[in-house]
Amino acid sequence: MDTPIKQPASSIALRNKHNRSLIKRYAFGYLLLAPVVLYVALFQFYPLFDTLRLSFFKYSLLHGGGTQFTGLNNYKELIMDDDHFWFILRNSLVWVIGSTLLQFLIAVPAALILNQKLRLRGLWRGLVMVPWVSPVVVIGIIWKWIYDGQYGLLNYYLKLLHLLQDNIVWLGNEFWVWPSLLLTSTWKGFPYVTLMLLSALQGISSEMKEAAEIDGATNWQRFLYVTLPSLKPIMYVTGMVSLIASWTKFEMIWALTNGGPGYTTSILPTYLYTHAFVYLDLGKGAAIGTLSMLIVLIMVFAYARLFGKDNS
Repeated sequence: MDTPIKQPASSIALRNKHNRSLIKRYAFGYLLLAPVVLYVALFQFYPLFDTLRLSFFKYSLLHGGGTQFTGLNNYKELIMDDDHFWFILRNSLVWVIGSTLLQFLIAVPAALILNQKLRLRGLWRGLVMVPWVSPVVVIGIIWKWIYDGQYGLLNYYLKLLHLLQDNIVWLGNEFWVWPSLLLTSTWKGFPYVTLMLLSALQGISSEMKEAAEIDGATNWQRFLYVTLPSLKPIMYVTGMVSLIASWTKFEMIWALTNGGPGYTTSILPTYLYTHAFVYLDLGKGAAIGTLSMLIVLIMVFAYARLFGKDNS
């Protein structure tokens, strides 16, 4: 039977001294990180795990009786018995995908224009960022006035241009309400995408552009074969951020329509708010929040699988 080899005391002492020196070297850095780690643990991870825990309980502040463990019953009621859940899930996908695509459709030409040598270019770049830095609720209230069925500016100017005869209640009409919401969301979100694309455009090598021009490439060919491939990595990252941000953009819809008329413009975050803070059904609200988080993770995973391979 082999006997363990004892390490000399000098070797152990040397290792201990090395460990103490590492602690001294990195202790200040860990001390600086401690507030951030504490904040993330208390205000991010703890609410996340507590929401997951609460989703397995029946807990309504209106009915009292405390919490009662019901297992997956909240999820069963949402997925199988709730008449609105699948309709609201479809709304959520329309909202997220529509907002993201429209933001890119406007941001790409906007970034290309702002990358040119314009007069007062710095001013135009600053003005483009105004919607993005403005509070979402303030933007929602302003656009609600613009969409007003009687005194709104949109109706006024459309009638002035003879494009409209009668006023439209934009946020109360089931046909026009989604285009109106997507327009507002796009106006709010496209400056961020523009800024990211503009930073990528400025990083494109001038030698590549000059070489393509010498080879006789047209403007469209230079965009297609030089500019666009250089933009793809930043477009991939920005698209993922925009998807997640649009999914959680609860304040915009709540300020404009409160999820109405009926449930026409409800998305999962507004549905969560209604159950948890209007009906005070915290158990079902937690289940909606958990499902919403899982759907976002699935979307991000699918997005990464579709577009991440060429942008790793």
